[in-house]
Amino acid sequence: MPKISEEQRAAARQRLIDATIAVADRDGVEALTTRAIVAEAGVSSGMFYGHFGSKEELLAAVVDQGVDELATVLAVEIELGTPIEGIVRELLHQLVVVSDLRVLSVFRAASTTDEGRETQRRINRRIVDAFVPIFGAAVDAGLVRDGIDAEAAIEFIDLVTDGLNRRRELGGFVSSDERVAAAALAAIESYLLVPPGDRT
Repeated sequence: MPKISEEQRAAARQRLIDATIAVADRDGVEALTTRAIVAEAGVSSGMFYGHFGSKEELLAAVVDQGVDELATVLAVEIELGTPIEGIVRELLHQLVVVSDLRVLSVFRAASTTDEGRETQRRINRRIVDAFVPIFGAAVDAGLVRDGIDAEAAIEFIDLVTDGLNRRRELGGFVSSDERVAAAALAAIESYLLVPPGDRT
């Protein structure tokens, strides 16, 4: 049996992640079965379990990838000297308005096993750890109100995003996705940000 290179393993793992996103986008999260993901990726079940111990582990990898991509983009913007206000506003916009991690919503709703709950706790910690430094920079720049608990604020934003994504998945907005997201974003910004006239 030929040996699989690290590049081939990484490519197969990425195909499974991409397939999960594709199935969720096209067919909805209720269609996220291991069989559907494997078929979309064009790999065997054995290949799936060679990379992920469970569907929960794969869903966590999908979320990790999304968090990593956003955190990397924002870190580069900070290094390039982009004004911190623009970075914080973009982070909030991405999380509340753009972020469509329906995969995460279904995973959180369905996590009833000890392994699933532990994976969910790890994801929650990962999201907080990824974005706390940006809030620290915003506090230093006088943009975020003094006394804001960065970890709690990020968890709150994550909860809002999770709720929005559950409602998106249900198609159950009384008003509209856009109107609710805009209201949530305005409320979060009002809570977090120092009004422009009060900045030093």
